[in-house]
Amino acid sequence: MGKTMIKLAIRQVIHASSEGVFAKHIFHDSYAEFLLQSQVYNPDGAFSTFAEMVEHQPKANSLHYKTGFAVGLYIQSLANLVPGGWDTLGNTRLLFERHQFKIISSSIHDRQQHKVAILYYTAPLRLHRVIGDYLLLGFNDTNDTFTLKLNDDISVCNYSEES
Repeated sequence: MGKTMIKLAIRQVIHASSEGVFAKHIFHDSYAEFLLQSQVYNPDGAFSTFAEMVEHQPKANSLHYKTGFAVGLYIQSLANLVPGGWDTLGNTRLLFERHQFKIISSSIHDRQQHKVAILYYTAPLRLHRVIGDYLLLGFNDTNDTFTLKLNDDISVCNYSEES
């Protein structure tokens, strides 16, 4: 019998009312960096939002990447553990191999409009079965399993079947 392997992308959205020390640091430092870096694409202040900058200056899309540098140490402090990434029983913590920082929206005049996302990409997980909204998963090197409930912030980003 073959085995099915998947990788998950787990999204953490952070905004002005996000709670927790980690989220508050990400919000504060990414907004400060956005204000600094956006000056390159908006030197005369003609655009007030990230979306306007990207619309009129496509190279402003690099703000995702450039702003993400400001939060790198916070993400490194996670030691590759997905924040809040526990199985349904709270026993198994998900690990991530890489991450991606994205600006969802922002404004140079209103920090309350600043909203970002961090996508955490897991290592390969063995998919044993899909049961409704739940994935029965395991790590490749063990027979132990755990259950993860799917939601809008979890997506299968890689799927492969091995014989």
